[in-house]
Amino acid sequence: MVGITSIRSANAAFASTPAAKGLVAVFVGATAGIGESAMRTFVANTVSPTVYFVGRSEASGAKITTELQKINPDSRIQFMQADATLLSTVDSVTAQIAAKEKKVNLLFMSPGYMTMAGRDESPEGLDRKMVVSYYGRLRFASNLLPLLKAAAATPSESSRVISVLAPGREGTLIMDDLGLTKPGNYSLRNVEAHTVTMMSFAFEELSVRNPEIGWIHASPGVVATSLTRGLPTAMRIASSVAVTALKCFTVPIADSGHGFTWLSTNEGFRAGLFLVNWKGENMDCRVAGGRGWYSDERKKSVWDHTQTVFGGVKQ
Repeated sequence: MVGITSIRSANAAFASTPAAKGLVAVFVGATAGIGESAMRTFVANTVSPTVYFVGRSEASGAKITTELQKINPDSRIQFMQADATLLSTVDSVTAQIAAKEKKVNLLFMSPGYMTMAGRDESPEGLDRKMVVSYYGRLRFASNLLPLLKAAAATPSESSRVISVLAPGREGTLIMDDLGLTKPGNYSLRNVEAHTVTMMSFAFEELSVRNPEIGWIHASPGVVATSLTRGLPTAMRIASSVAVTALKCFTVPIADSGHGFTWLSTNEGFRAGLFLVNWKGENMDCRVAGGRGWYSDERKKSVWDHTQTVFGGVKQ
């Protein structure tokens, strides 16, 4: 088990290595919470990085850009205001990045919001919560794959894709309705089970197809963030009280940022599939039979479903 003190020391030491220079990173969902903390730590512990970060708030984006450039004056920071619940918007953002860059060393994705509302279908026919947690993330990875492969092909560099979600919480899928479109199938519990499980399946498939890249599906633990802003007032208050009561069990947001930066740079996560927590500890339950969720047949069905969804949205 790696402690937070060792992780912080490793990040500080990384900043003085040749590998820390000239990295290109894309952060999705980084205007608050875990993504922002990870991005700040990444910028502080790298040399002359280029960072693109995607978020909804233009005001937050401008403020954070200024702060990041003060943290690391040699950094090149660009905020990209976008609605990540639309795959067509993901296509636009990734096309802009591809037009400017020849490589991407890190794709870090942690967008999300908590709401008790039911299915919220976008003009593309997809539930917005499922896009934020799964479809949009896979679209970012698919679109940026050529740039990720270019970085991995350079001997002195590496590339990694980190999706902050919930490995270890995979569950049974409704195989004839993976998008949860049929009456009675949609619930917040099923959304979690489907997006988490499909993420693990998709990253496994991507790791087989692209073994030179690190595919990291990571759990953040319990972190106090602004994720509950979409809940009703009473539930936001209750959540705040619960987090305060469980403070000794929660992960400080700054520690989370260091943990995810460590996953982004440590050689142990350079290539392959990793289902881990924010400190790199194993969360992989496939070997134990996956509690009934895991099989090669289901994995293939998830992959085929995802490609069908992608094919229905024009690039």
